[in-house]
Amino acid sequence: MLAWRWIAFVLLVLVSAPGAASAAEPDSSHDEQGPPPLRLGAVAYAPSAVTIFENIRRYLNAHDLRCDYVLYSNYDALVGALERREIDIAWNTPLAHAKFYCGTEGACRTLVMRDVDRGFRSVLIARADAGIERPSDLAGHSLVLGSRDAAEATVLPLHFLRAEGCRLDQIKVVSLDEEVDLRGNPCSSERHVLQALLAGRGEAGVIGERLWNQLQKSDPAHAAQLELVWRSPEFSHCVFTSHADLDDTRAARFTELMLAMDSTDEQGAEVLRLEGAKSWVAGSGEGFEELISALKQP
Repeated sequence: MLAWRWIAFVLLVLVSAPGAASAAEPDSSHDEQGPPPLRLGAVAYAPSAVTIFENIRRYLNAHDLRCDYVLYSNYDALVGALERREIDIAWNTPLAHAKFYCGTEGACRTLVMRDVDRGFRSVLIARADAGIERPSDLAGHSLVLGSRDAAEATVLPLHFLRAEGCRLDQIKVVSLDEEVDLRGNPCSSERHVLQALLAGRGEAGVIGERLWNQLQKSDPAHAAQLELVWRSPEFSHCVFTSHADLDDTRAARFTELMLAMDSTDEQGAEVLRLEGAKSWVAGSGEGFEELISALKQP
């Protein structure tokens, strides 16, 4: 009798052991292991970045695309993480995208952009009393520029002004680089440039055309102190960039879901509102050519 009780005890322990599989409960370890989550990267330039990417994560996961995100302090760190494959997709400024493109010799993808990222323009504005009517009039005057990492407020304007025949060595450049971008957000540079101009720290400056239009509508008194001198050619702005090794199916699914995001979904509506957009659109290499050319110049 004791022998049978011992055998029964041993069988009970084996059946109830943590690693034992039950015929009634199929082993699901294969499904759990699956492909790792899609890893998105972005810069934590403001508290809203957490809200944006937490909502994107929940939105993608709710549509069966496992996703996680990592926030970095600056765009050089973000680009480095993408180069090392620590993340799959980065939410890049135009300059960060162009740097990654050049570093990989074009081995990357432009997946998704906001609707406001297409056809972006910079504008040269000047104080009304400065006597600057065209780019060539900048000689002998002061030009306010933003962060050195700002495509729209520094890199492209200088590139385009050279193409216009401006002698940059004859212009007094007032760079705000060491004053701005404290939160790793070069896209805010244009607002600092505008403030500096209105404060009389320079005679001309370069900002985004959207900001200029907003100023004219919301603050006509301050806008009247300035004059529009020149518009740049169109270029593309922020973009979700992936490395070339990202699986085609996952890249396509990410793009499909982002394009489907709209204001009828609570999470999607919050993301679009905070990003200042109405929708996401398919990304393209078109619109980055001039920026890439500017980076390749000696």
